[in-house]
Amino acid sequence: MATRSKPPPQLPAALVAELERRRAGMARHMARAVVMLVRWDSSTGVPPQRSAIAKACEAGLDLFLATAREARPATAEELRRVAQLGILQARSSQSVEPILNAYRIAARVAWDAILAAWRGHPEATPEAIMLTANYVFGALDQVAAEVTKTYLNAREHHMQRGTRARARLFHALISDNFDSELELQKQALALNMPIAPTGYVAAVCKLIIGSRDGEQGGEGLAEVAASLPLPRGAIYHATDPTTLVILWPAESAGDVEGAGQLVMSLQKEAVKRSGSARARVRAGIGGYHAGLRGIAGSYLEAQQALEVGRKLRPDAVAHRHDELIPQLVLAQNPRLAERFVVHSLGPLLEAKTRNREQLLETLQVYVAQGSVKDAAAALKLHRHTVLYRLDKLRELLGADLDTPASRLRLQLALDLRKLL
Repeated sequence: MATRSKPPPQLPAALVAELERRRAGMARHMARAVVMLVRWDSSTGVPPQRSAIAKACEAGLDLFLATAREARPATAEELRRVAQLGILQARSSQSVEPILNAYRIAARVAWDAILAAWRGHPEATPEAIMLTANYVFGALDQVAAEVTKTYLNAREHHMQRGTRARARLFHALISDNFDSELELQKQALALNMPIAPTGYVAAVCKLIIGSRDGEQGGEGLAEVAASLPLPRGAIYHATDPTTLVILWPAESAGDVEGAGQLVMSLQKEAVKRSGSARARVRAGIGGYHAGLRGIAGSYLEAQQALEVGRKLRPDAVAHRHDELIPQLVLAQNPRLAERFVVHSLGPLLEAKTRNREQLLETLQVYVAQGSVKDAAAALKLHRHTVLYRLDKLRELLGADLDTPASRLRLQLALDLRKLL
């Protein structure tokens, strides 16, 4: 024969009636204690309003009285009403601990009030007081568990929604897809994402492993960026798994240097974290354009600088758009660029020229290094070998390789050859 579970013991009806009579006063005392004793962190959001705290205290008392009166566990709806503060705390991006502390303080106040109601009561036996304590602190445990659960669920939902909203805002900035700067500032304020109204410099960054873009490089660099000290208003976002875009707050073209220093910090940290994988950073840095409307232009320039830099200086870390303007301007007109390359390098481009690749490499290194000694060191050749090749180059090109104008022209031609 199946045995029936024993119903939980009930509190004396007279005590429950006395507590119901004192409910309003107890709730006020609980709320007052919470407001006075709990330390709320207001750095990331507004603490709960006093009215919300009072409602939560009333709901906690109602939960205790209902379960004690009817000797039953709390219902899901009762727990949901009590746990509202957990949801509010999650939405304000704050820790759940102050809320749990608030409920502990409220429970202590309620317990003191219950003991006061018991004082002198004929049914106030030690067993009855222990039973009451079990109900009070059992209810506190239920509330704490439900608050934590609702907090975590609401926090996850809030963070997901916040992440999506931040991503939409970021894409609106880099694509110039917004109605007004004021409206954008309001959205950013709601997301606790301060925006510098003076403008930004964009940097597009890739994590390079070997000779390829890292498949999760953008997300990896976002983790690195999160560990670095950034100025107020700096924003970063992995626009795709391989790409991190950083918006560096700026007031003038001189602030491009700050973006360059950040890229070098990313490089240093990425190399350290990658260990034997020997990952490194490659980044394109746009120019400064005033205001939020200028971000899209800087972002486009950063993309161009990254692509051109990848071809011209594949081993370099940072490629600045403003330093690549001559190559970019000519590369946009391929026919004109090709004419310039042929005019400057003519005989070196002919297949019949002996040791053509060696001569091209020597010319490239020499115009970059600026001296025979440095060129020989970079090429790992004897100085006389470099001198011999330079004589051959002068003979083929019919030009003085040592004047600044000639070097600039030859450097530009060599760069354009890589871009065509």
